[in-house]
Amino acid sequence: MGWIIWIIETLMCLGASWLVAAALYPDRGVLHRVIATLLVAPSLILVAMQALGLPGLLRPVWLGLLAPVVFAVPAWGAWRRLGRERALELLRSDVGAPGRLAREAWREREPAVLTVVAAAGVLLFAALLVWIYKSWTWDPTWYHVPITAYAIQMGSLDWIETSVPWTQSHPKNVELLAAWNCIFPLDNRLDDSSQLPFAVLGAAVTAAWARAAGARKAFAAGVGAAWVLLPPMFLQVWSTHVDVACGALLSAAVFFLRERPTARDRWMCLLALGLYAGTKMTGAFHLLMLGPWIAVRGALELWHARGERARRVGDMVLSVLALMAVGSFKYFQNLWKTGNPLWAFRVKVPLLGKELPGQFDPSEFYGSRPGESPLFFGAPGAFAKLLRSWYVEVPTFWPDVRTGGFGPVFAYLLVPCLVLLVLELLSPRSWKRNLPILGLAVVSLAVQAAWWPRFVMGVATAGLVALGVVHGQLLRGPPRPGLSLAFLVLMGVTFWQGASAQVRQVDLFMYARHFGEALRASPLKRSALQVVDWLWPTEWNLLKERELKAGDVVVYDQSVDFLSEFFTRDYRTRVEYVPSDGDVRDYLARIDALKPRWVGVRGGSAAERALKEQRGAQFLFEVPRSSIVLYRMQR
Repeated sequence: MGWIIWIIETLMCLGASWLVAAALYPDRGVLHRVIATLLVAPSLILVAMQALGLPGLLRPVWLGLLAPVVFAVPAWGAWRRLGRERALELLRSDVGAPGRLAREAWREREPAVLTVVAAAGVLLFAALLVWIYKSWTWDPTWYHVPITAYAIQMGSLDWIETSVPWTQSHPKNVELLAAWNCIFPLDNRLDDSSQLPFAVLGAAVTAAWARAAGARKAFAAGVGAAWVLLPPMFLQVWSTHVDVACGALLSAAVFFLRERPTARDRWMCLLALGLYAGTKMTGAFHLLMLGPWIAVRGALELWHARGERARRVGDMVLSVLALMAVGSFKYFQNLWKTGNPLWAFRVKVPLLGKELPGQFDPSEFYGSRPGESPLFFGAPGAFAKLLRSWYVEVPTFWPDVRTGGFGPVFAYLLVPCLVLLVLELLSPRSWKRNLPILGLAVVSLAVQAAWWPRFVMGVATAGLVALGVVHGQLLRGPPRPGLSLAFLVLMGVTFWQGASAQVRQVDLFMYARHFGEALRASPLKRSALQVVDWLWPTEWNLLKERELKAGDVVVYDQSVDFLSEFFTRDYRTRVEYVPSDGDVRDYLARIDALKPRWVGVRGGSAAERALKEQRGAQFLFEVPRSSIVLYRMQR
């Protein structure tokens, strides 16, 4: 029943969001409406989940009742604005878009459109991987997926008492969207699903922008689909690492800043930035960077709104509130709890010289000098590292790709196209078209560790759009199909490098070895498979799923590494943090109060000895690649 409710309510959300998109952009093409739909839909879901999570009422029954109301309000307004006939006309047009694209590609003999077929296949395969595998990638099992699990377990967005600081402090949007996909069926099968729509968003933004910049329709669709086929994107899209969402949302925000200011573009831009800020803290940084551009556009919008400026100011206030509704919660909670909105990093406030408290100096992670920001290439040698990553270093194709850039198509085709756009700035006639593209590239690279492709996905958007510009400028004849073929070949090589590594290097990428087993496994076995060596062994995960009953407590201490392993697949247990590095008597008193069934404790510690000697705990297993050991407590 839970799956049926999830399907119905998700379809309701998508329908309402499309109506809003159609009401906003009835005069634009299908891509504009796809982009707007994919910005409005997560915003509506997050509004409903936060409205219940803040007072601690985030339960399936209440969410199932509130969410349709949240969806219905904007849908009704959009329906009244569009009317039945216009809405149906736009729906028929959008449904027929793939057929029109195929006919256009055939007429143009455009080979680049083949990437659309490949990208569709990749996204379907990624959805299958989400369905058959438990979450296994490093960062998600460490702290992203536990955010989802805690939201469902607690039924709230309260501060999480845990030893994993990123689970406490990280913005939650992608994880809460995963919670939407899990909370109705109470099943963790889709806890890695929430980046899939953002891959479509990134492709749609790239294609729409390339088309607007002069590319032919079929080629624009090809470069949009290529966004999905770049290894840093398709290797991460079926996990909750969040970087695909960040790259797509930043690209969408700048996309809506490139034309003459309008209220509808302002709403979409601010929604994109709000979703981005609520997904990762770099979103707050990029919001500040783009703030002056947004402010100037707002002033121009008011200047042109003669006779209705008071109403337009009110509309601007509402759009800012929408940004805050989907993007600001975690910063306010971090500020309230720790005195630092960007906790757990220590932050030095510019100009004031005041340092906000935190557990970590950013230099520990990103190579800058102690106390200095790594942003704007603040780490020594950062620009040289960037160039080495793009042109020298052999990539390691983990889901969080950190070396090798975006592959040969980026290094040898997209970067030269960006350079051509820079050279075109010598002609002021190109500024309106080229500056936003180059602006996206620059702001994307102004982050920490810009040599990690996972952090700068927006620069790939800019490169693909630049390719669309160059392709559109070529006259009919050999140069245009030649460029298309060069793009297709380089894109094929790039995709093959990332995809084939998953099969060849089975000792490193163990999940590929278990594909057939996971495909055939029962839901119970699927949720227990050890598909990489830092997860719990299958036999112990199966024991966890079979032995622990609803309401049983599972305890872990500060030695935990991959926290998601402590939750059952249907979220029926309570997972609690009890530190063991203090007084042993206090530790035992807390254990006695919680009456846990299973306890994870640092191996070799005084707390472990006390559990065995004074509470008769039964040893279960040592967790792989971790210092935590699991015990069963006597009833």
